[in-house]
Amino acid sequence: MSDFKNRWLLSGCSIFGCLIAVVAVPVNVAFAAETNHTELHFINPIITEEVLPDEPGELTLRLGTEYRQRGSEANGSLPYVEACFGLIERIGATVNVPFAYQKEAADQQHGLGDISARLKFLAVRPSSDTPAVVFGVQTMFPTGDHSLGLGEGAYGLTPYVALLKEFGPLLVQGDVGWSKHVTGERKAAWIYNWAAAVPVYRRNLYLLTEINGDCGRPNHAAVAPGFKYLFSDRFSAGAVVPIGLNRHTEAWGVVTQFQFEF
Repeated sequence: MSDFKNRWLLSGCSIFGCLIAVVAVPVNVAFAAETNHTELHFINPIITEEVLPDEPGELTLRLGTEYRQRGSEANGSLPYVEACFGLIERIGATVNVPFAYQKEAADQQHGLGDISARLKFLAVRPSSDTPAVVFGVQTMFPTGDHSLGLGEGAYGLTPYVALLKEFGPLLVQGDVGWSKHVTGERKAAWIYNWAAAVPVYRRNLYLLTEINGDCGRPNHAAVAPGFKYLFSDRFSAGAVVPIGLNRHTEAWGVVTQFQFEF
């Protein structure tokens, strides 16, 4: 069986496993009573940007690593630092600072990558009947050295719409947007990022499945099974393994995340 078919098989198994977990996890009356739907606090994915903005006065810090490989080539962020904070009611912001890594054969580069900033507006609050609806925009700054493969070499702008909805124990969230380089080669593509999370041990251990990609030329797509563990209300850690679904996407990778809330 080819490597491409193996990746599709592994991806399908990860999604199937998550669906089995949804059916297998018992949801009793005590669990339902424990859930407070008035609080805007849900399990956050790892690759996919969390949908909801932080409340005013809240601060979330994330420290993580991202490594992806295809053949003799590898790239990622080793590490990245991200800060999310509430500005005013319904509006929040996120700043991501990656330290990019690029390897091609024997040549390796490491340094500051492209910094990005994101602004979110919560248009519709989540309820038992309606999903949360968030409008956002992400701006990318060419702070990474493009000649060394550490950045895109262009300013980027991505307006998007994001949704979040609970289906019993299953939480689904994600976004669809249009990414445009406003300088340089002015590349543009539709992008999508979706994630599903389900608790498998109390309300501490969650199974995750994420799918991320774009509709560019060439297009990229990857599915990422993984987990997240909540040590407390203020600290969590997790990891996912992105698996490329076509020959234009890195074959595999590992993304880790440590999250602190203040």
